[in-house]
Amino acid sequence: MLDDAYQDQCDHLILFSGDSDLVPAVSMVRQRFPKKRITVYVPFRDPERGAAVEVRTSAHAHRDLPLLLLAKAQFPDEIQDGAGNALKRPDAWK
Repeated sequence: MLDDAYQDQCDHLILFSGDSDLVPAVSMVRQRFPKKRITVYVPFRDPERGAAVEVRTSAHAHRDLPLLLLAKAQFPDEIQDGAGNALKRPDAWK
């Protein structure tokens, strides 16, 4: 995100996360590049964690990401890497 802003590769950044660790990066982009917009989509299961107040308020705009849509955007349970090995999604991620 920071690299794209510094290289002027975007006008609007869209972040899919509720992780408050990203707040400093969002804040830096807003401070150094005030014309660039940032929208955060927060996926959540637990309403308390899904609040993600810090990352939501650090961006220009925020939206909820319904888990139904998140599930449709994932890779299959197993994919092949470039070396012919199978990469399997952990059961906990299903």
